[in-house]
Amino acid sequence: MTVTAHSAHVDVTADQVIIRPTLLAASLGAAETVIAIGDIRSTEAERPSATGFGTVTIYHGDSESTRIRFAPHQDAAALAALIDAARRGETPDDTAVGVTGLDFTAVDVETANWNWGSVCQIGAVRFRDGKEVESRSWLCTPPPGLDGFDDINVSIHGITADDVADAPGFAHAAGELIDFLGDDVFIAHNAQFDSTALRQALLACGADVPRLSFACSLALARNASASGVIEVANHKLPTVAKVAGMDAFQHHDACADARAAGVIVSFLARQFGHAGTVDTLFTAREFTLGSLTADAVMPVLRAKTAPTSPADLGAGTDFREDTRNAGAKNGAAGSRKGGSKAGRGKKGNGSAPAPWQSVATPDTIPDPNLDADSDHPLFSQHVTLTGDFEPYDKGELWSQIADHGGQVGKNVTKKTTLLVVGQWGKKTSKEKRADELNEKGQGIDIWPASKLYDVLGLAEEGAPNDDGDAAWGPDAEPPF
Repeated sequence: MTVTAHSAHVDVTADQVIIRPTLLAASLGAAETVIAIGDIRSTEAERPSATGFGTVTIYHGDSESTRIRFAPHQDAAALAALIDAARRGETPDDTAVGVTGLDFTAVDVETANWNWGSVCQIGAVRFRDGKEVESRSWLCTPPPGLDGFDDINVSIHGITADDVADAPGFAHAAGELIDFLGDDVFIAHNAQFDSTALRQALLACGADVPRLSFACSLALARNASASGVIEVANHKLPTVAKVAGMDAFQHHDACADARAAGVIVSFLARQFGHAGTVDTLFTAREFTLGSLTADAVMPVLRAKTAPTSPADLGAGTDFREDTRNAGAKNGAAGSRKGGSKAGRGKKGNGSAPAPWQSVATPDTIPDPNLDADSDHPLFSQHVTLTGDFEPYDKGELWSQIADHGGQVGKNVTKKTTLLVVGQWGKKTSKEKRADELNEKGQGIDIWPASKLYDVLGLAEEGAPNDDGDAAWGPDAEPPF
């Protein structure tokens, strides 16, 4: 496999590391270097910063070392991982078996805080015929107003405000990403999050939003396990990547996660016996591709009843239904950590709620608990929910809001103090009404679903994250 470095291309085989200078570097006197895998004692990688070079140092022989430089946006960790895999006897090409015609670019973003648009890192890996050919990585400052770093995000991906202090702004990094994508469909694991994050960040910057098509490795993995093609304990990125033949990688590094999503799609294409484009791979599994536009993000949906516009989103069948229908086959579907009440269906029998329950408005509004803790964020609030809160039905959420002293309302009115927004393809009528009232000075707080799950203590029980379609449970991918 070949990794692009600064002024060099590095080939890693089962027996050798071959450092080939670019034509320019060769004209300046750089020579090809060959290091036997058996002579390598260790490697050390320092990833480039947004403005500075990184390195991979190969220690070989008795006391020799060879240092390879990596410019900003290049992936030093990938080379170190390939060399280490070869030293363990794992042929690099073992996880890079191609699929003729399978061209795409895998993408991942990391965020600074709970807001979907607070993008602080982007990774992109280009695949041709199902094999990686090039990768890029960008650290960036999140859009203005979204640039605060929450401790929980930093604890997951390790990126701090100091790390991006000298980095270009998101708009600049996104422009380079869009150039890198070209005409490719992009792939991500839980692509609804990454596509929504990109769109919201572009809008927050006042930048043009391109029309992009995307597909989801999480959707394909769930479909594969529901079909009995693979067996996995859950559908998290590292779990499925391991089944696809990838060794351990730096999870929550955007470039590493993008690479893993691409490897998964290539692997599953082979398992399905597919040859051809990424479009035909997903349509053969009865999925429509998602789309990102200035107006909305249309998610990856089952093709049989997929909607044709954001307004029709309630009509389609989400790919999550595959996992539910898989039942106990792989031990992941329909279950939540500890069998918690919040993860059950309405009857409390351990089954997942029906697909419509998370969107439908219940009939009976529970009375608020006036003896609840008056310091709780929901106490005395007038709360309305809008959008999709899968895997929870709204009746369950209403009950818990009332238990904490909140007054639930079906609609946004002049009494509303808090609107909680779940996933949806466009701004809902309730959001629009809240905006109108806020313009008149009402002061309605607007929370993402994740903040409600957090104050209800549901985040550890498999609640869906801000980012759309994954859950923080057996199939979870945190949104950062």
